[in-house]
Amino acid sequence: MAQQQNYLTVPDVQKIMLAILKDVITYFDTHDYHYVLTGGSALGAVRHQGFIPWDDDADVALPRHEYERFIREYEPNDTRYKILTPLNTENWLYGYARVSDTYTQADGKWATVNNGVYVDIFPIDAVPSSGIGQKIAYYHMKYLDVMRNSTRRLAISHKEPAWWLKPLLIKYAKRHTTAWWVNKMNRLAQKTNRRNENKSDIYSLYIVQGLNKTRENFPLSIYQQRQLVKFEDLNVYIPAASQHYLTQMYGDWQALPSKSKRKTHARFYYKGVEVHD
Repeated sequence: MAQQQNYLTVPDVQKIMLAILKDVITYFDTHDYHYVLTGGSALGAVRHQGFIPWDDDADVALPRHEYERFIREYEPNDTRYKILTPLNTENWLYGYARVSDTYTQADGKWATVNNGVYVDIFPIDAVPSSGIGQKIAYYHMKYLDVMRNSTRRLAISHKEPAWWLKPLLIKYAKRHTTAWWVNKMNRLAQKTNRRNENKSDIYSLYIVQGLNKTRENFPLSIYQQRQLVKFEDLNVYIPAASQHYLTQMYGDWQALPSKSKRKTHARFYYKGVEVHD
C-alpha cells in the first residue's frame, strides 16, 4: 500500500530546485554557456539573495543557438534529473525545456502537468525592432498559447474572464493535440528569431510571450551583459542592468505583493505516495 503524505511545502520544493539549479549551472560553467536568471528568479536574486519565499519555479535563459545545443547535449550529473523538451518527451506541454526531478510529480488545479519539481530553460530570441512589429509578433504567439492551454484544461472557473466562451474555445483547440500547438509555437519562435537576428537589437523570451506579453523585450545588451550575484548558496548570473530589467518587468519590484498575490504554480509530491491536503 502506498504511503500517505502531504504535498511538499514550498521550502521543500525550493531545496529540490536549488539542487537542480546547481547541476544545470555547473554544466553551463563547464561548457561555456552564457546564461542569465530571468523573471522571478532574477527578482529573487536581487531582493532576497535567493528564492522569492513563496516561489516554486526557477527561470534560466540562454541565447537561441546555445539553447538548441543545450537541449541536445545536456547530461545531468545526477541521474534523478531529466531534461524534458518537445524533442524527447511525448506529448510535452511547453514550448521550452524543463530540467525536472524524476522522484517528484506535480498536479495542477485547472490543467494537466507532466513533470516534477523543475527549473525552466528558455531560449532568448530576436523579435522585430518596431513597436507595431512587436505587437503583431505578440498576438501571433498569444493565439497559439491560448490554443495550447485550451487543450489541457481540466476545469473552468466562473471567476475567469469570459469563462462562458471557454468551452467553445476548448472544443476548437482540441481538434489538435497539445504537442501540435507546441510545435507551432516552437516553429514560430525559431522563424521569428531567424528573420530578426541580423536586423533587430530587440530580444525576448518570445516563446512565453503568451503569458508575459512584451515585458521581456529588451535591447540585446540587457541579456548579454551579466553580473554575478548571490543566490542562496550559489553564485549566478543575472542581467547587469538589473534595476532597469526588474523595473520594466515588475514596476515597483522592491515592494512585496499582498499575500493574496503570492501565488505558487503547482502542487508537488514524491512519486509512489498517496497525497492529501
